[in-house]
Amino acid sequence: MAWQLHYTSAEAGPTGRAGFQFTAASPGLPDGAAAQVAPYLSYRPPPSAPTAPSAAQIGAMPAAMAYGPAGERFALARCVYLGQDYSGRFGNFLGHALVLEEDDLVGLRPIELWRAPLWADSPGAPGSALPVLDDLPPGPVLDPESVGLWLRSGGPAAYHRLGALLELSRRALVGGHGRLLLVAADVEEIVRWIAALSYSFPWEVVRRLTFVTYSGDPASAPQIVIGTTPDVWLPADLDAAVVMLDRAAAPVELGRFAATAVELWRAMNLDGLDELGAFGPADPETAAALVTLCVSGGEISPQEQEAVAGLLAAPVPEWVWSALGEQAHRLGPVLAAAAVEHGPPEAADPCAARLMLLALRDPDVPVPTRRLPGHHVRELVEAACGRLRSAAGLADLSAVLRVADRGDLPLPAGELARATAVLVVRECPGLAEEIAAAPPRWREPLVDGLIDGLERTPPDVRARLLTPQVRGLLDGMSLESAPLTLITVIRALFAAGMIDRAGATEGLIRLPPSPGVPAEREAALAGVWRERPKAEECRHLLAEWGGLLRLSPTLSAVPARVFTHYGVTAAESRSIARAVLEAGVPDLPVGDAEAVLIVMKLPELRAVERIVKEVERLTRLTERADAGFAGAVHAAAAKVLTRCSPAVRATLLRRLDDDAQDWLLASWLAAKHNRDEQAALLEIAIRLRRAGADIPRLAGWAHDLVNGWTAFTSLEGRFKKDPDLAAGLKEFTRSRWPKWGRR
Repeated sequence: MAWQLHYTSAEAGPTGRAGFQFTAASPGLPDGAAAQVAPYLSYRPPPSAPTAPSAAQIGAMPAAMAYGPAGERFALARCVYLGQDYSGRFGNFLGHALVLEEDDLVGLRPIELWRAPLWADSPGAPGSALPVLDDLPPGPVLDPESVGLWLRSGGPAAYHRLGALLELSRRALVGGHGRLLLVAADVEEIVRWIAALSYSFPWEVVRRLTFVTYSGDPASAPQIVIGTTPDVWLPADLDAAVVMLDRAAAPVELGRFAATAVELWRAMNLDGLDELGAFGPADPETAAALVTLCVSGGEISPQEQEAVAGLLAAPVPEWVWSALGEQAHRLGPVLAAAAVEHGPPEAADPCAARLMLLALRDPDVPVPTRRLPGHHVRELVEAACGRLRSAAGLADLSAVLRVADRGDLPLPAGELARATAVLVVRECPGLAEEIAAAPPRWREPLVDGLIDGLERTPPDVRARLLTPQVRGLLDGMSLESAPLTLITVIRALFAAGMIDRAGATEGLIRLPPSPGVPAEREAALAGVWRERPKAEECRHLLAEWGGLLRLSPTLSAVPARVFTHYGVTAAESRSIARAVLEAGVPDLPVGDAEAVLIVMKLPELRAVERIVKEVERLTRLTERADAGFAGAVHAAAAKVLTRCSPAVRATLLRRLDDDAQDWLLASWLAAKHNRDEQAALLEIAIRLRRAGADIPRLAGWAHDLVNGWTAFTSLEGRFKKDPDLAAGLKEFTRSRWPKWGRR
């Protein structure tokens, strides 16, 4: 699947701006792909071209087809000159690029798409969607047979030049540096030579054979093979092998690969070329690299090591294996793995140890399953411990475990636990899954490190880390030595509904005192008892843990919350109040319980002196109580006392101290009054005034009440049988009639 892009100068592109820009693209273009192909989209006309060319001259200008890597993908681009842009200025061109996956070019050389029908000669409409190409049909002129016939038509000189170009290209590819610059007036000739190179090399090499068919600035072109025209100025210090295709080829000493490929072309043995390409990226010069490594002890590049590894699958001289074992410290992962796979023990053991050392640093390196001699084991254990001490993430821990398991290494449990604790503190994702998947013999030290790390993290981080997977690892383990972690586990289990409030409270209250425990335990208990407590829960709490409730303000407050929830006079409140007093714990809300019981005892009292005593005691008990609880107690007590006669209530108000009088009268006045209660309060006010013990707040309330027409007329009838009360009523009445009487 190949995505397309168009790049040109437009007056208004997809974003509305003017100038060179991407004007069209295939839907689903991978992120960043446009930026990765942008370096391939440039065009400079040949210097000999006129500044204002005609249409025919524009059509004759060379097309620039470029191929190379684009991040993890590949780019194939074709740039053609267009002449003028939207503003009339010359210099515009169309860059048509393909973003290719690796599979798109399997069996297809990039140069085969020269003159392919998929290339556009004019840009699409700005913002248009270009189709995604599932098939890449090649052009009509560059099949292997056509290239072979073209070489044959050039005679010996063509084959001589082909050998030189192959050797120069191979050196650039194998050495990783150098370029090949092809200069010809006709770009079609350059294209055919690139095609000959592409069909000669194996596909793995062709994938790295980047090229551009024409460049107006070859000095800055990044490709390995670069085409240009003779009129382009070539700097003297150009870092490339310059080949003028209109001159005889300079002599070049050919390697085995170049000479063999030329002979196959000369014989038109295309099947032979395919067989030559079947060896993959390794070329015949790989044997020289093998000798350099094993005999001279010299360094060879990673690419050469990969090529040597491919040779080891075939029969090699016996001396190679012992030499590879001696040079194991120089081997990369691919060559070390090939020596382990194909070599005898004298080479395989040291190469396996080398492979394990590399795997400790790179998790992508395969680890052989092999029991190694003691000196190799000691070396690997030391390296593994060093890796654990410097572990920066989960990949480092995974690499150590993988190597230790495959090599049966005796890792120190303490090192594993310390490394795991560090990763927990760093909140490394996937740690629980890694521990769960670890071999059983590493599980205990890994879990020990997990617990240690959890204990060292702040509460919010610990709660975030204690996922169901982590809790599963801790299931069945004693966490007494990790009380902070245990608190967090209990909170998580309660939140998930896996334990009830009683179980959570029991687990929390049993914790022994240690640094940090009281604060975290109290926060946990506050969460557990956030919902309203029930009477039976409170009763169980008092019965089982009464002596320990003083450790927690949250638990000590549970009885008071029960009183408020059920109501002060409820049977549940009476039961809990008695249970609080029976528990005999000083830090419990004993005063609240006594207050509840006083309210419940008030209806039984007959003597005013006893009532006064209990009400004043109730006042003292609620002075420091929770405001909501104190208000509920006062309201309940006041309601009970409304059952007394107004005469008793008036006497009660006269004898109470100021604090008790204040809340009792306030409660009476704040309650919702029916007519009987209005009359009772008015009678109390009258009796207090007649006794010279007026209470201003009550008197004001009575004055406002009787100075209403309806209220006065109805109340006047209530008190007319009692001359004293009737007279007192008139004292609260102000004149309501004009001097001339009623109307």
